[in-house]
Amino acid sequence: MTNTSLHKLTGAALIGSFVLSLAGGVAHPIVDGQSHSVAALTAPASPWAQLLIYAGALLLMVGLPGMFVWLRPHVGRVGMIGIALYFLGNALSAQSHLVVEAFVAPAIAADPAARHLIASDGTIVDSPAFLALMLGGALVFQLGLVLTGIGLFRSGVVSRWVGVLVTGGALLTLVPLPEIPVVSGLIIELPRGLAVAIVGYLMIRAAGAVRTPATRELVTA
Repeated sequence: MTNTSLHKLTGAALIGSFVLSLAGGVAHPIVDGQSHSVAALTAPASPWAQLLIYAGALLLMVGLPGMFVWLRPHVGRVGMIGIALYFLGNALSAQSHLVVEAFVAPAIAADPAARHLIASDGTIVDSPAFLALMLGGALVFQLGLVLTGIGLFRSGVVSRWVGVLVTGGALLTLVPLPEIPVVSGLIIELPRGLAVAIVGYLMIRAAGAVRTPATRELVTA
């Protein structure tokens, strides 16, 4: 596979990741201010919303390596560390969290004899080991986003507001906001998802452009 084909494929994966994750985030059930309660996990949109987010997270894993290679000359060491941590955090936190939330927790919540295993504090299942994995992975995930945003801000490849969007969105998720249907999904998925989709679009456009001195103008326009 040529670099051009790789950039097109991974760029498309980044765009697809944004679309699926945003759709799942907006559709994610939140009942009485809780997104991981028995009521939420047994709502009609569960587990379909979680499966959409999971599919988006899988596409993100496909797209981030291409994004890493394409941005390597532009985002500096900070940006490269950020993208690598973003990839690792997605594997540690998002993937494991979504597998449990989409495939395991709904079945537990639907069983009256087992639903006591659903934690009341929003951590899905009452397991200290799982909670430790989620917290550790989330810290790696958010740190990766912050550093990626800094790298994008300084890159000159995308508009600076894209970097601000990534960093600001990551920091916003650390604020203990109330969980609100649709709104919470937008807060979590829109900033980082839109940013990687923009990068994906630019990767596809650059791969399709004629390799002339004008190519850089096409990419940064």
